[in-house]
Amino acid sequence: MHQAVRKLKAQLGAVILVPLLVVLPVLPAAYAQDADMAALRTLALELVNQERAQEKLPPLELEKKLNEAAQAHAADMLARDYYAHESPEGKTVSDRFQAVGGSKWLLTAENIAKCDGCDPPLTRAYVRQMQEGWMNSPGHRANILRKGLDTFGFGMTVDSNGTLYAVQNFAGAGTPQGAGKGADTTPVSPEQQAELALATVNERRKAAGVKPLKASEALTKAARKLAPEPDDADLKVEGGDNIYDALPKAEQNNWSSLTILTASCGGCGVKPVAADVQYFAGQWLAHPDYGAALTSSDVTHMGFTMVADGKGRKLGLGLIGTHR
Repeated sequence: MHQAVRKLKAQLGAVILVPLLVVLPVLPAAYAQDADMAALRTLALELVNQERAQEKLPPLELEKKLNEAAQAHAADMLARDYYAHESPEGKTVSDRFQAVGGSKWLLTAENIAKCDGCDPPLTRAYVRQMQEGWMNSPGHRANILRKGLDTFGFGMTVDSNGTLYAVQNFAGAGTPQGAGKGADTTPVSPEQQAELALATVNERRKAAGVKPLKASEALTKAARKLAPEPDDADLKVEGGDNIYDALPKAEQNNWSSLTILTASCGGCGVKPVAADVQYFAGQWLAHPDYGAALTSSDVTHMGFTMVADGKGRKLGLGLIGTHR
């Protein structure tokens, strides 16, 4: 190794929630086949988990798909001589994860590094060097210590000229989408979800000088009936042609209009919390059509429910209507 000529570069990967599905070829990894990649990945994981333990964060586990995606990206950068989180075609860490069978609904993050003058073969010393560089960079450190992650992947390759690329990949259910600084991450019951959604909307209606909406148990029951089961792979809302059928029979003739509002997020945590409800309601209020409906003087009542699949995906479903 030639320490004097080494130049280590590192780049932080953006967190991506819901990208498009693409397929990237898995390219051969130069000198990776000469190294015990299983041992190097185990060391990479140990180093990451040591840092997480110091911050009282749960450990990560190696994940095959993340390893494949990380190795593919390291090999691709080396083969095509570029250094970026996006490939020349614009494919991202989440695209690469999906290309090997990973879920598009998980939170994903990536750290990459390049070393010029790191002679082959790949060694444990190189793994330690990459980790030290990432931990000395605030952005990379933030990925390593990010909450809402539970799996890890690592890839590394080097050519005969001493050009080395290393990639860390992370994935997990994430944290609530609306859980910024000061946000309320208190778990909320179905009843509390409906109350909080209504309060968020009525705050905007008050600002607009419009009468507040009233809570409707009938609309909330209908919303729950329309909502998919948590284990539904697509979390698809089955409204059908007549959403009035979802209402209790005694209520079906009491409404002159009904409107469904839906929103979903990926990588946004496991359990329903207050910040989720506020996020979904905020998204609707910011949407031109949904916002106009929610602040219409013709609308009188609202119901709400939320579904969380426990793996990072959540769906909010609101039902607003005009009572006769």
